Amino acid sequence: MKKVLVAVLVMLFSCNVGFAMSQQEAIDKFLSNKKLDTIEGVWSFVDNGQTIIYYKSGNIYQFYDLGMSRYDPGKIQKGSDNYYHGTGVLFYLDNPSNLFWGTNVVKLNGNFGTWTISFTDRPTAHFDMQRVWPTDLASYNAKFKTKKDIADEEKVVADMVADARKTCTVLGFEDGSDKFADCTLKLYTQKVDELVAEKVAANTRMMQSQTTTTTQQSSGSNVMTIYDPVRDRNAALKRGQGLINGTCTLGDLSNC
Repeated sequence: MKKVLVAVLVMLFSCNVGFAMSQQEAIDKFLSNKKLDTIEGVWSFVDNGQTIIYYKSGNIYQFYDLGMSRYDPGKIQKGSDNYYHGTGVLFYLDNPSNLFWGTNVVKLNGNFGTWTISFTDRPTAHFDMQRVWPTDLASYNAKFKTKKDIADEEKVVADMVADARKTCTVLGFEDGSDKFADCTLKLYTQKVDELVAEKVAANTRMMQSQTTTTTQQSSGSNVMTIYDPVRDRNAALKRGQGLINGTCTLGDLSNC
C-alpha cells in the first residue's frame, strides 16, 4: 500500500516518449488560443509536485507528463464540469514493464481536484491535484467566448430589461417617458446588483473551500479564483442601458 501511494503513477493507454517540453511550451502547443474545459490546464500533484497537463483532443482528454515527456491518448471523457472518467493502463516508474489496467475518475472543485485510480487486483490510489495554470479559468475563458456564449449573455440582459419594462408598465408609467426610462433602469440595476451579490457569495464560498483544502494539504501554493464584481456590474449596466435608451439592439450588445 505504501508503495502504491508513494510511487508516481502515470495513466497510459500507449506510452509514446517524446521530447521534453517546458510548461510554457506545453501551454503553447496544447492549450493556447482556445476556451478550456474545467479539466484542461496545468496541474500539480500535491504529494510529489509532479506537473502534468490535461488537454482536449477530439472527444477525449489527453494527459501529458512534463517531467517524463510521455503522452497519454487515454479514454478520459467528460461526465460533467466537475466529473471526468475513463479507463487506462498504469505503471510504476520504477518498473515500466509492470502494467495494470484500471478505471480513472477525476473530480474537480475549483482549482483543486482528486484523481482516483481503481484496480481489480490492487489497492485504489488517490492523488490530490492543484491547478497551476490558468489560475482563474473563468477570466481566461472570457477571452474566448463563442457566439453562443455571447448570445446567451445578451438574452439574459434582454430578459431582465423586458421584465423591468413590464413592471414599470404595470406601475402606470408611460412607455417612452423619462419616468418610464428611470423606472426601468432602476429595476434593472437592482436585478444586476442581486446577481452580482449572488456571484460574490458563490466566489467567497469557493475561496473558503479552497483555503480549507490548501490548509489541509502540506504542499502547493494557495491559488484562488478572484471574481471582479465591479467589472461585471459595469459591463451589465452598460449593456442594459444601451437597450433601454435605444443606443444598442439585441444581437449587438457586445459593442455597447
